[in-house]
Amino acid sequence: MNGRSMDLRPESVRCRVASAREKTHLRNMSVIAGVLLTVAWSTGAWRLSDARAEHAQATAQAEEILRVEQELARITLRFDEAGQALSAWRRCSIPFGASTIVASIVNDLPESGTIERIELDAGSLMAKPIRGARSRSDQSEVRRITAEIEGFTASDDDVALFVEALRNRPLLRDVRVETTRHRTVGEETARAFRIAFDIDLSVASPVLASPESTEGKSK
Repeated sequence: MNGRSMDLRPESVRCRVASAREKTHLRNMSVIAGVLLTVAWSTGAWRLSDARAEHAQATAQAEEILRVEQELARITLRFDEAGQALSAWRRCSIPFGASTIVASIVNDLPESGTIERIELDAGSLMAKPIRGARSRSDQSEVRRITAEIEGFTASDDDVALFVEALRNRPLLRDVRVETTRHRTVGEETARAFRIAFDIDLSVASPVLASPESTEGKSK
C-alpha cells in the first residue's frame, strides 16, 4: 500500500455527496449574509433614528434662537425709539420757567428803567439739520435760545449798568446792545435801548452769582 485512499463509492453517490456539500455551504453562506444584513439594517435604523432626533433638537434650538433674536430686535427698536423721543424732549425742553428769566432780568433793571418788550425765541431747539449737513450728535451740542429786550432808562450810564448786570448772570451769553437812541417820555428825555443775548440752557439756574462766590472762585 502506498498510503493513498481510494473512493470506492459509485459515481452517483459521490455526485450526491458533493451536491449536498455545496447546498450546505450555500445555506450557511445565506444564513451568514442574512445575519450581516440584519445587523447592518438595525445599525442603520438606529443611526437614522439618532440623526432624526438630533435634527429635531437642532431645529428646536434654531427656532428658539430665532425667536430670542426677534424679541431682542423688537426690544432694541423700542429702546431706540424711546431714546430718540427722550433726546428730542431734552433738546426742546427748557429747564426753568420763562417767568424766572423775566424776573431775573427785571431785578437787574436800574430804578430809572422800564422794559417794554421781552422776546424769547426757542426755534433753534427744534430746528432739524439740513440734509447733507452734520447732525447734532456729530457736533458739540449747544442748547441755547435767543432773547431780545426793548425799553428805556434815564441815561446811557443806566443802560451800561443794566448790560453789565446781565453779563454777570451765568446763563446769559453774548449780551450786546443792538441799538440806543434818544426818546422823550412825557416831558423827560430818556435813552431807549434794544439789547440781545443768548440763554444757555446748560446752566441749571438763572440766579445771579453772588459777589462772595465770585470772589471765592477768583481766589
